[in-house]
This record gives sequence, structure tokens and C-alpha cells, in this order.
Amino acid sequence: MFGTEIGGVGIYLEFSFPAVIALILLTGGRTGELMVMLLCCALHECGHLALMFILHRRPERISFYGGGIRITPQVGRLGSTYGDIAVLLAGCCVNFLLALGSYLTHGMNFFTVTNLTLGVFNLLPFRYFDGGQVLNILTEGRCMKLIRTVFIILALAYLYITALQGRLSLSLTVTLVFIIAEELLADK
Repeated sequence: MFGTEIGGVGIYLEFSFPAVIALILLTGGRTGELMVMLLCCALHECGHLALMFILHRRPERISFYGGGIRITPQVGRLGSTYGDIAVLLAGCCVNFLLALGSYLTHGMNFFTVTNLTLGVFNLLPFRYFDGGQVLNILTEGRCMKLIRTVFIILALAYLYITALQGRLSLSLTVTLVFIIAEELLADK
């Protein structure tokens, strides 16, 4: 892992980040599409960061790793439930606004679809995503295990059905398997 500090914020690049990019490119991923995906992810995280700074809350660390980009806030919450929820949803809002703007100006293109997908995906109720963290705050942790179990079953059913139809996406399969493993291991 490579790390540095900029303005009191730790910036870390883990080996898994370039490894995943290399794997995508080696398995036939297109450079242009990969760059659009990385840009959309970065803009999503900038949404979180912008609202954090507006609320006078600096991140403690920003990590680039195989699963994307993770922002770790300073110890504790922002001070209010609504502030926490707003920061968590800011990234998805940026993606939806970018998708809308792109659709209105250029129609349904790769940038539009990538932003829509990223925004929706991050609203899933897994602890790993913004949606899971928001749901955890709203329910104060009650019934989260049941909700996550239902979504794990739905994800597995989706993979099974798409495999039967011969439409299984390698990248989506790897992503869902990673999410499911993360959820199951986090409960241990």
C-alpha cells in the first residue's frame, strides 16, 4: 500500500486498485469505458466530500482499493442523523443529476447508463454501500440482517436466472459475489 497525507487527510492506494483495473483491461475491458466508469466513481465520491466540507467535516482518509474508493470520516458521526444521511446520499444524488443532464443533452449513452447504474447500485441495502448505511441509521440497526438476507437471496436468484438464460455478466457476477461474501463474512 502506498500512502501520503494531503492537508491532514490520508490518501492511500492499495495494491488491489490497480490490480482490478489491470484485470478488467486484460479480460477485454475497453480503456475508454473504464475511464468513464472511474470518472463516474470519482464524481460520486466528490459528492460525499463536497457535502462533508460544507458541513465542516473533513475526511480522515481516502482509500483507493479493489472495491472502489472509500472515504473514512473523522471519528464519530457528523453530529446529526440528517447530516449523516445527507452525506451518504450525496454521491448517489450526483450520479442521478449527471445521468439526467447527460440524458437531456446527449440521450441514453454510456455515461448516462454508468451514472444511473452507480447511483442505483449504491442504494442497495448492503453494509458496504450508502443505501445500507442509510438504512442502518434509519432503523438503528434493527431488522438489517433480515433485509440483507433477502437481498442476498435476490442477488443469488438473479445470478442463477441469468446463468440459465446464458446472459451472465462476468463483471456483475464478480461484483455480486464480492458483495455477498463481504456481507456473510462481516456477520462472523
